[in-house]
Amino acid sequence: MGIERKQTPQRQAASHLLHIAFQLKGVVEERVQAETGYLMADNEALLNLAHAEASLRMSDIANRLILSKGGTTKVIDRLEADGLVERAPDPSDLRALVVSITPKGREVLARIQPIVDAAIEEHFGAFASDEEAKLIIDLSVRVSEANRGWVE
Repeated sequence: MGIERKQTPQRQAASHLLHIAFQLKGVVEERVQAETGYLMADNEALLNLAHAEASLRMSDIANRLILSKGGTTKVIDRLEADGLVERAPDPSDLRALVVSITPKGREVLARIQPIVDAAIEEHFGAFASDEEAKLIIDLSVRVSEANRGWVE
């Protein structure tokens, strides 16, 4: 017999959010990889670099992607090998490196985004009203700010 316990609505909601996040990531990643050869981590790194006001340090990218330093290095190595990002010394600290997106990286990101958008609409958007989506956004921001700090 399994462990039986009464779960609070908050615990149940968190479990459901985790489950659908994993499901959604799997569906979106499968589609992106099949159509472009890139992973969701690649997409997220490019998206963060494209929206950054300046080049980002590796530690900033790791925090935004919620990846280890080693995992982030693998993502950036892969993107750099494809000419999608470039590393340079950080002008404020020559011991550190910063990463920026290249024009080719912006082109690849522009190819990936419609695939991501279509998959999200099909597997999430079709089931959530605007009001429900706004509630999830508000909750997500509050939880993220309380636990890690919100990063767009």
